[in-house]
Amino acid sequence: MFKRILLALLVLFLLAQFLRPDRSVPAFNDSTDLLAMTNAPDDIRAMLTGACYDCHSYQSTYPWYAAITPVNYWLQDHINEARHEMNFSRWDTYATSKHAPDCSEEVLEGEMPPGNYRFMHAHAQLTPEQQKRLAGWFQQVTGGAEAAVPAKGGEHGEEHAH
Repeated sequence: MFKRILLALLVLFLLAQFLRPDRSVPAFNDSTDLLAMTNAPDDIRAMLTGACYDCHSYQSTYPWYAAITPVNYWLQDHINEARHEMNFSRWDTYATSKHAPDCSEEVLEGEMPPGNYRFMHAHAQLTPEQQKRLAGWFQQVTGGAEAAVPAKGGEHGEEHAH
């Protein structure tokens, strides 16, 4: 009896692999993307694409385990929710919203990127200095309080505050 139940569960699992969540994205103009609209420095660009863009843009890069049902449904639901909250591919609609200044606070408080994402993606693990740099940059582009961008003497010379 146990073997039959196990076999039935295996068959259900295999059949479920043919069910896939909708990963389509609507048509959008690349010029409305956060990175295009703000001409972000290279270090900010790297942090955003590594720590934010998989969930908060239409430029998601799916890991291998995103092909396994039911994980793919959970992951796509998470991405859809994140895009609803803040979609950097549609920065033109968020730049003046009340949510845009929250980006800085979320990064400084360690809320973003979330712990489960950081655990699975080494490129999303920001150092405290990177968190401050990214948060300060968000403050600059959203017109928030004076930016807390630490001087780092980098190659870009972008270390100015408004």
